[in-house]
Amino acid sequence: MKDSLREALAQIERHFRFSLAVGDAERQKVFALRYQVYCREFQFEREEDCPGGLETDAFDDNAVHCLLEHRSSGLVAGCVRMVLPAMDSSCTLDALPLERHCHQSLSHGSLHPGRLPRQSVCEISRLAVAGFFRRRQGEDKSLVGDIDSIVLSPAAMRTAPVMGLSLFLAATVMVGMAGRHHVFAMMERRLVRLLSRSGFGFHRVGEFVDYHGQRAAYYIDQTQVVAGMHQSMRDLYGSIEAQIHPYFVTLARDAGMGSCLTPRPERDGHARSSSLHQSA
Repeated sequence: MKDSLREALAQIERHFRFSLAVGDAERQKVFALRYQVYCREFQFEREEDCPGGLETDAFDDNAVHCLLEHRSSGLVAGCVRMVLPAMDSSCTLDALPLERHCHQSLSHGSLHPGRLPRQSVCEISRLAVAGFFRRRQGEDKSLVGDIDSIVLSPAAMRTAPVMGLSLFLAATVMVGMAGRHHVFAMMERRLVRLLSRSGFGFHRVGEFVDYHGQRAAYYIDQTQVVAGMHQSMRDLYGSIEAQIHPYFVTLARDAGMGSCLTPRPERDGHARSSSLHQSA
């Protein structure tokens, strides 16, 4: 199992690249994929609420967006975001999405985003994998556009089952760079089981509700994930870290993100001196 996981993740590293959406063109790629998956395929959101074929919400401006692309074709394969609540309590975006939409379902006494320091919490959400990469090779319909002329190698297609896992690895990297180790997410049982088998020990902190399907709020401590990470995942984790680090620095230095992200000095022997955190 571990050998097969290691090989699948090695194929992800070989055939796909990770980046952060630092410009409008990259952000539109993220929003277009979300439109295809969340609106067209699963009907979680209404198409008429997404003008221009872009699925967005009020939290996107307070989020860091990760993009997964197929190296040789340039196809967008997946995305995920990390939402950082505004530090100003008078701001309408001082709550996480799950606090805004599912607050009544949050039932844990202590693992509650409202009972933890705001500068240490975040939410991972809007994870999406393009339909083409979730289908068997040879099917002729796709939600990512005209791909009839694109042929992916069998090795690249075998990465499909672990694409969601690789995006959660990317989210784990982003959380570490942002210093937001208290992580929340609304997830379905199937995804939780997959992540649990891979060493992500999520704790359910809310009741199941109908929110993009039957989902519940889960919590995980990012520092514990990294400390206990399977060796089979560490190579890809390090590769993702190296790939997205320059983008994170760019976001931190951008005027629009200046109030949210600031460089953090090197600590505990970590090689990346510009690891980032959310300023209080």
